[in-house]
Amino acid sequence: MEFGLFTVSDNYKEKISRSPEQLIQEIIEQSEVADQLGYDAVWFAEHHFSEYGIMTTPQMLLSVIAERTKNIRLGVAIVTLPFQNPIKVAEDYALLDVLSDGRVNLGLGSGYLPHEFTGFNVDPEEKVHMFNEGLEVIERAWSGEKFSHKGKYYQYNDVQLQVLPKQEKVPLWIGALSSRGAYYVGKMGHNLMGVAYVASNSITELKNIIDDYKKVYREAGHDEQKINIPIAVHAYVAPTREEAIRDAREHLNLYLDTRLYGRSAQFEDLEEREQLLIGNPEDVILRLKKYEQAGCNHIMMLMNFGGLPHEKVLKSMELVAQEVMPAFKKSFQTSSLVK
Repeated sequence: MEFGLFTVSDNYKEKISRSPEQLIQEIIEQSEVADQLGYDAVWFAEHHFSEYGIMTTPQMLLSVIAERTKNIRLGVAIVTLPFQNPIKVAEDYALLDVLSDGRVNLGLGSGYLPHEFTGFNVDPEEKVHMFNEGLEVIERAWSGEKFSHKGKYYQYNDVQLQVLPKQEKVPLWIGALSSRGAYYVGKMGHNLMGVAYVASNSITELKNIIDDYKKVYREAGHDEQKINIPIAVHAYVAPTREEAIRDAREHLNLYLDTRLYGRSAQFEDLEEREQLLIGNPEDVILRLKKYEQAGCNHIMMLMNFGGLPHEKVLKSMELVAQEVMPAFKKSFQTSSLVK
């Protein structure tokens, strides 16, 4: 099991006195601490036009974090391709991969929020076709060869990138956790990623989606050894379960109230469905083992949700590193960094 820190960058100017600049500085510090504590990756969502997510250009933030960290991998979850020029995506993340000495993790998706499609004047009925064509353009651009492309949505004449990713093959994921979406991702031979409670109501249902994805992946002739499935789950760890719930419940419910496809869920709903990692270290270890058995081998811990105070996020991160990660990483060692 690998451990990542996932940030949606939700901010609520009417409810909490935290400026966007303050949130961004907190995110940078959390990323630095995650690197020092031995987390495997940081992941940043890309969203537009809503307090639900104010990080519009993760590659810019990741370039700052690349300079301030040494080992942690730098992920975006996800770039919404129908809102982007795919050549620019290829250029930006190739440069980021060079600047970070080959640490980029690239998540891509087709989008789901109606207000973003309206804002960008993109027809959501076309999103899958735009995504597929955009992905083809990125892969051709990263080949290093000069090429032309005459598609329905994108046209390029004799273009060739002058800066290519440092990694021979940038790890790539596609955001999809519905059964239908997972089927097509598996058939294409790409890795799958998503948020646990978005398309499933239990760990068992999530396992069924992952099992079906793996079956299609194998049947399409792809190497199952290459499968890596990061799943995002809200996480907050404290010395006692009571303290963890007391600290996190209000902030989780604020996040869920703002999430535009949250199904009107509240803390108790997700806890009953075992779709939270909120409790003491033993609670979280036991639940993580269930996710591991379901086929998840990278947990994206969504910790700084709903305006949860920065100091509490850092304490939770440290407790995870000290008491949760060692249960999944035999040689794991860490030191106390948060006072």
